[in-house]
Amino acid sequence: MKKTALSFQVSAFRFQVPGFSLKKANSRQLKAKSFSRYSRGFTLIETLVAISVLLLSLAGPLTLAVQSLNSAYYARDQITAFYLAQEAVEYVRAVRDQNYLSTKPWLTSLDGVGGDNCIDAECTVNFPDFTHATCSGTCGPVLLNKATGLYGDDTGDASIYTRTLRLETIEGVDNEVIIRVNVSWLSRGLTRQFTITEHMLNWLGYE
Repeated sequence: MKKTALSFQVSAFRFQVPGFSLKKANSRQLKAKSFSRYSRGFTLIETLVAISVLLLSLAGPLTLAVQSLNSAYYARDQITAFYLAQEAVEYVRAVRDQNYLSTKPWLTSLDGVGGDNCIDAECTVNFPDFTHATCSGTCGPVLLNKATGLYGDDTGDASIYTRTLRLETIEGVDNEVIIRVNVSWLSRGLTRQFTITEHMLNWLGYE
């Protein structure tokens, strides 16, 4: 009986406190729960927005880095291709000078006499062995010897480069030919190529 009476008095006192209302208390509790729930939602949205901004800020530098690497790879391959083309030109000059020293006609071995014909025909150059060969059909890729680091047509694995040499005669001119070297290669899935030409003269007049 005493506990019941005491509980009743406390309950009665609670409802007699000025400004106190059971409805207000429930309303405050609901607002607190609602605010807590919405706060968690906004925090998740803010996190997603922050991640999106971070990804966008990283996309630019990463794209620039990829483009820079592609440009560097292309420049590297292009320089190698240029050296391969220049090597073929120097090979023809060396053959001419060797013929001079041997008192032979200046295009000996390049014209099919004592070697394969490169006059108005496509040839490959094996510079390490100082030889050349007429292409039967399509010229194959230049080989890279990984042990020596040299490009040639004798031993090694197929490289990305294909090189062709062609000597073109000039109508009515006997002491001059056009050296035409074409180098093509595959870079980042794209086929690239360039051609260099040079006029070579029989400056000693050897027939």
